[in-house]
Amino acid sequence: MSTEKTSEEKTYDVIIVGAGISGINAAYRLQTQLPGKTWTLFEAMETLGGTWHKFTYPGIRSDSDLHTFGFPWQPWTEQKAIADGRSIVDYIKKTAVDHGIEKKIQYKHKLVTADWSSEKQAWKLLVDADGKKQYYNARFVIFSTGYYDYDNALSTIIPGLESFKGSVVHPQWWNANLNYTNKKIIIIGSGATSVTLLPKLAEEAEKVTMLQRSPSYILSVPGIDPLDKFARAWLPTTVFHQLIRLKFLILPLLFFYFCRFFPKAARWLMKAGTEKQLPSHIPHDPHFNPKYNPWEQRMYLSTHCLQRSSC
Repeated sequence: MSTEKTSEEKTYDVIIVGAGISGINAAYRLQTQLPGKTWTLFEAMETLGGTWHKFTYPGIRSDSDLHTFGFPWQPWTEQKAIADGRSIVDYIKKTAVDHGIEKKIQYKHKLVTADWSSEKQAWKLLVDADGKKQYYNARFVIFSTGYYDYDNALSTIIPGLESFKGSVVHPQWWNANLNYTNKKIIIIGSGATSVTLLPKLAEEAEKVTMLQRSPSYILSVPGIDPLDKFARAWLPTTVFHQLIRLKFLILPLLFFYFCRFFPKAARWLMKAGTEKQLPSHIPHDPHFNPKYNPWEQRMYLSTHCLQRSSC
């Protein structure tokens, strides 16, 4: 552990790193359950929101419903359960302000090193505070940093890509000025980001092709649940939020177990639902026929209706 001392050294009981959803949740739990403890929250960027602020590619949204992905102590009140990135950031900001968390956040504070002292039973953190080196001490550190490296995007080796004469774009470094109108686009991969990107790009591009080793299971859900409309109209607000959260907790879990215990029936069900939405000239096989059974890998949600044959 470093023994260097500076006049800027400060001590807290708990330091939280990262002001995304998990960081704000940790802060709320600290101030409500351990009100006598001192704490602060470091955020490397200039504002909170984490991934939902950092990533700005077209169509960015959660692929989990906000009734369960959001805070149980600050219910998601919008009708769209699958929310876009901007709405999620606004939700996080409002929550942080409403509960007095925002004033405890130290922005442009990037953690550089974290050293544990067994002798002192404490952490010593070196932080880049907007270009200035500062040291902090804490008994506990909560790393709410997610799994994305904001400095180095996830990459893969694609032989020959360096000789491609067109534009090569990584969603993490999306250029807001990129003009893809009437362009031909290939999306490499069929994960959550691809499922999000494709429908949005197809609105302006000439043709969008998803290149995939195996298709993914994509479950189409309505943007606004009909039951949501009914419950909002007839139930008290507190009861509604509790019931809608339970619904999104229980039904997906039951569907997961259905897929795992009855894979053939689940495949048939997914195929029937997909074929119902496909244009007549696009076959189900092989483009929408994964090599694995439902929920052997992650399943993706889509609230888009694909109507362009170029997709």
